[in-house]
Amino acid sequence: MLLALGDVGLGVRLEEQLAQAGLIARWDAGQVDGPRGGAIASVVVLDADHLGDRLVEVADAWRRQPSVPGVLAIGRSAAAREGAPQARVTLVTATAKLQTLIAAIRDAEAFRLATAMRWPVLREALGLPRAEDARPAWPQVLAAARAIDIELPRAALRWYVRHYATPTARLDELREDRVLTVPEIETLAHVDGTQTVQVLVKRGPLDQVRSARLLWALVSMAAIDLTPEVRDVATPARRALADVRAHLRARRALLEGSTYYDVLEVSPLAEIEDIDAAVQLTGLRFAPEVLATHDLAELAALVQPTWELVGKAHSVLVDHAQRGRYHDWLRQKLPELRTVWAVDPTTARSAAAAFARGQRSLGDGDVHKAMGDFATACRLFPGHPEYEANLSWARYRVQVGSGRDRIEAAIAERRGLEELLLGRRPWPRALVALALLCAAGGDVDAARWHLHIALAIDPTMPAAVQLAQRLGMHRA
Repeated sequence: MLLALGDVGLGVRLEEQLAQAGLIARWDAGQVDGPRGGAIASVVVLDADHLGDRLVEVADAWRRQPSVPGVLAIGRSAAAREGAPQARVTLVTATAKLQTLIAAIRDAEAFRLATAMRWPVLREALGLPRAEDARPAWPQVLAAARAIDIELPRAALRWYVRHYATPTARLDELREDRVLTVPEIETLAHVDGTQTVQVLVKRGPLDQVRSARLLWALVSMAAIDLTPEVRDVATPARRALADVRAHLRARRALLEGSTYYDVLEVSPLAEIEDIDAAVQLTGLRFAPEVLATHDLAELAALVQPTWELVGKAHSVLVDHAQRGRYHDWLRQKLPELRTVWAVDPTTARSAAAAFARGQRSLGDGDVHKAMGDFATACRLFPGHPEYEANLSWARYRVQVGSGRDRIEAAIAERRGLEELLLGRRPWPRALVALALLCAAGGDVDAARWHLHIALAIDPTMPAAVQLAQRLGMHRA
């Protein structure tokens, strides 16, 4: 084995101790930053503290070596603990007992072919001679994969249980060549980029052992791509999942240290009817029964706490006595909180009036005046989705009227508005403005997506209906 450690004392000590234990070990500080040629051992021990955030990169560089060595790491820093799972390596501290290190080395060697899912590694793991990755070789590989000891596929996939599996063109080729069995084809029907490995393995109709073998083989053959996030939004299902994940993650950050008004996105002027409506709209995006239709992987843990907060906010704000006590508490704590919505009622009314003037000006075709009114509303009530969205659209029109490139202006305004709306409940009129910007920037699919959400909430909104017709959307 190779000890690629930068610490001279640690490297020499471990080399001697491992030799005394009967293992062949060589310390080489010259390869601490990655492989540099020379003899390659069956196991490489990396210096995680030295590598820091380069641990993933260097571990992968070693795995790409022809001998595909097993890789483990020594370290104790926070960066090492965080990076080890991402690098798919076992982390051992420098003060660990020798027996612990030796056990980790044995495991790394035994499962060295489980840490890289690539064609040549797949062939070696199956005990097959090297061969070109081409159609004539596929049937033999799949047949051998169906009988392999499950421990190797299980070890390979355990690092990816929460990764999404997306089919590639290679999977279509395998179907065309009819090298997959009917149960395999039925199992793979669920591989659409929205299901994680842990869900797919259990889904069937293949049992879990055969599903794991199949997924491992197909990932190694580049017929399935595994990614920690949704790979792309090429299908409506993937776009929906990516959208939900982005909103959940953003909402957690958005509501940290905020108020109950921010949870429901209502101002202190809100009546009980407004609060009830806000809960209903929030539920369209964040209710557990809505999110249960998605495989959220690691973000599933956020669903219940997110919705419980909505319930708490609603119970306080619809009860006059509790709301009064909450206002007393807010007066003391507001300087310590982050808030968009806990604004002075007088200011909220002034902002609403400015926004109404802006809408009238926009309807009259006076874009410059509309932009000024919307800007006033946003200055008084910064962060309000409808105010900010209409300002973005008016500003875009003014910029284009002044000679700025249409697509460039639309993309810039869209980017800012998308960021603002992340983590919030759906706001139909804001989504229409966002759809307009997407369409102006040439992204018709995104425009249709945002418009679809807006129309699901308010199917009679004139601006949304008109834009849907322009975009060729067919409504039931």
